[in-house]
Amino acid sequence: MKNVFKIFPALILGVFFFSCQDNEEPDTLLEQVGFEGTLPDGSTFGTINIRSGNGSGSMGANGKFTGRHILSIRTFETKWSLSLESPSKPLPDDTPRGENVSRQQIIDLFNTHYPYEDLWQVFISEKSKADSDLQYTSFDQFKIQLSNQEKYYVYSPENFFPRKGGKIRVLAVEEGLVKNLSGQDVRKIEVVLEFDIPMKTNDPSVAIQEGNLKGVGRFRYREDYYQGEFERR
Repeated sequence: MKNVFKIFPALILGVFFFSCQDNEEPDTLLEQVGFEGTLPDGSTFGTINIRSGNGSGSMGANGKFTGRHILSIRTFETKWSLSLESPSKPLPDDTPRGENVSRQQIIDLFNTHYPYEDLWQVFISEKSKADSDLQYTSFDQFKIQLSNQEKYYVYSPENFFPRKGGKIRVLAVEEGLVKNLSGQDVRKIEVVLEFDIPMKTNDPSVAIQEGNLKGVGRFRYREDYYQGEFERR
């Protein structure tokens, strides 16, 4: 089955150094979507004019299907895109697939079988674990990937074999409402996470092959899967 949106060609986040120790919380939770910290190549992502969108993805094997949510942020000049992938959940055996499946069919599928409430509980559960154990990491629950949209290469923890692990901690989860293009209220979730993850590129021509994604990012999920911010040039 195809992804709902082609937000990331391969999936997907500054120079701000935190003065806290490894077991202390960051000083900022960010007030808007973006990423504050350093990227694997030592550059920055930023928190100004950052675009946000969310989509979904699915996999099928032996007649069984699973689906996951993908929350993405992108720099305004569309150079960098950072995506957070949720844990997977089962989808029905008759999950529609193929070129003729409409966007609305996929939205309805996920709003039924991996709805807002389930995603909220994923984030709340991971935050509770992080709050009760300062050493806890959600590395095995979420996937994170940084894509360079200009030169089409990716930094990912998955490019290490074996994977090196790293820190992903849910710091805050917020609910709210936004207006869609028709002026109707749409539910949203914003989640703030702390990262300190070794990542490696998949392109041997890239000058800096590996480095850590280190900092704090805020991502947004909208129940209507609005992608208009990503489409603006």
